[in-house]
Amino acid sequence: MLSQRLYRLTLQTFGSRITDYKTRAIMTEAGMSALELRVSEKMNRGRNKPATDLLGLTSPLNSIVDHSFSSFDGTRPRFPNALSDWSATPLMLRERIMIAFMTQITDKPDWTRKVFDNEIVGKWRKEAVEQSKEEEPEKQFSHKMFAYCIDELRHYAEQQAERNFIPAIDADAIVFKSDTIISDELKADLTAAAASLEDVPENQKDWHPDSDEKVLDLVHPSLFPLLYGRSRILRIEDGIVPLENSEAWTGKGEIMPIPPPEDLKVDSFAGLSSWGRWGGGGDDPHFYSAKFQWLPCEVAFKDNDAVKITSYINNLQPKKHKTLYEVLERVIAKTIPMWDATLNSTERTNIEPRIDLTDIPWIEPEGEREKDEDEDEDEEYELDEEWRDQRRILIVPEPEKYATRRDYTQPSHLVTSTINLRNDFATRGLQVIVKLANIHLTPSKPTYDGGAWHIEGQLNEHICASALYYYDSDNITDSYLAFREATSTEHLSEKPYEQSDYGHFERLYGIQQGGAAVQELGKVLTREGRLLTFPNVLQHRVSPFSLQDPTQPGHRKILALFLVDPYTRIPSTANVPPQQKDWWRDMVLGLDRVGDLPPELAENVMESAGDFPIELEEAKKLRLELMDERRLFVKDHETRLQQEDFSFCEH
Repeated sequence: MLSQRLYRLTLQTFGSRITDYKTRAIMTEAGMSALELRVSEKMNRGRNKPATDLLGLTSPLNSIVDHSFSSFDGTRPRFPNALSDWSATPLMLRERIMIAFMTQITDKPDWTRKVFDNEIVGKWRKEAVEQSKEEEPEKQFSHKMFAYCIDELRHYAEQQAERNFIPAIDADAIVFKSDTIISDELKADLTAAAASLEDVPENQKDWHPDSDEKVLDLVHPSLFPLLYGRSRILRIEDGIVPLENSEAWTGKGEIMPIPPPEDLKVDSFAGLSSWGRWGGGGDDPHFYSAKFQWLPCEVAFKDNDAVKITSYINNLQPKKHKTLYEVLERVIAKTIPMWDATLNSTERTNIEPRIDLTDIPWIEPEGEREKDEDEDEDEEYELDEEWRDQRRILIVPEPEKYATRRDYTQPSHLVTSTINLRNDFATRGLQVIVKLANIHLTPSKPTYDGGAWHIEGQLNEHICASALYYYDSDNITDSYLAFREATSTEHLSEKPYEQSDYGHFERLYGIQQGGAAVQELGKVLTREGRLLTFPNVLQHRVSPFSLQDPTQPGHRKILALFLVDPYTRIPSTANVPPQQKDWWRDMVLGLDRVGDLPPELAENVMESAGDFPIELEEAKKLRLELMDERRLFVKDHETRLQQEDFSFCEH
């Protein structure tokens, strides 16, 4: 049977010609391959067409989501998002233990050599198997699990040699990590260039609201975002805001319209419980914003695997920070191959779990319970079940050979042809949202409490993948980024089980009847020099950390790059002129006819501009509104996830 994800992509491409998943998706393997080829061919057309419209201006804000199951002009409509598309295969506890083991091994120094040293591997085997012996069977690390992991790790070592990055968490989608793709030289250049944003007077430092002056924002997209009903925007046919002298364009363009209520709705969700509806109760959910949108910059591809930022990074003045722009271009260029792999991981079909359940995994006890003559029928049934449960033995499935799963990493197992951003979007380029932030701890504030589970942005931003680069850390304990995802309830309901006998699912998969269909996949160490990329179908959460030496200060510095889905175009800094009044003020005061005026007259010129451009003080108030709205989005997304639960019904 075709995977539901392949069916959806087929429907997007061929429209009403394929309308019934249950009846039309039953095909031979050869037939499925032919269909995949046709889908791929149609979707590859038009990838490189220049963008012709902007969401929220020339097309409805939600047009991409609303039409995700309709006919298209042959192009891929978009990459998957966590709300409408993603429902992954549940993983057994043992598989998640395997992922954690491989993550730990690949954090060891010189692991690419050690994994081929049989003596060292033998020590790892003894440690891994021995340490889990006291656990329940479903949590034990077996010899077959270990052998599978070593084969997979040796494949990872090959990947590291070929491309300088490897999977950190490989489930239905993949989190990638690299400690080498960004050179020490580039890391030092980024640290030096970003220092110009840090070396400012205390009263100019922008401590993130509600962070207890622990999080210092250097560049943050929540300041001066696109404001529906207020920001000025240029239509594509009216030209673009240039990188150089972008301040001269301030105030040009038309006012960005406020989206009507019908453009804020999501018509369908991944999963079974709320297909085509929102079941959260109360007000409409905050999946789209009617007020704000983060503004990406435009990134063009250049020769020799380079890129060029062609529009201003919001809140990073190009003239003052030219060196930082050049460094960021080098980092983005290094990130693109990892984004390619990240996005390809969301397009794989029929990925088999490392350990699967094919039969009812119980060895039933022999004999019968001794019965009491006074037992009534109900009591007898309950006691029989209790006796049986205490004596039967759970058979814990083991993995097959890794070679089987390795085949699924090849391009032939992608729904569409291999994603290559540089080739596929050579004309359009990319849109990237940039954030720079530091976490500072002190002896009086020695702990960072971590964050909440979230995806990046609201649907307005159409973020499809993230990159986080941890370029400087000092005197902090190990810190981790944890990941989880929505899983398919249908997958397990199709597995074999007897009437009302689903305890093996709960034990093997670490789930509960009636529990939310969300699984934690694991956590990744975020040490200095590490670059992580992951698709925005995965939720992530920063784990707590603290000062290593509580008598001294410490910090962690992060560059975040959020990739806007390149199959669409949202308003960017190429369309929205700078809104910062201080940028505009510096530009105006630099004009001879204004600079020569007496100070009081020059100030009158500034005041005559009215409430646009926007003063920093007002921008910070608007940021609080944006943050409140994003908290509601996180809450509503969590509500949506909780609506999908594991339910092993009578059958």
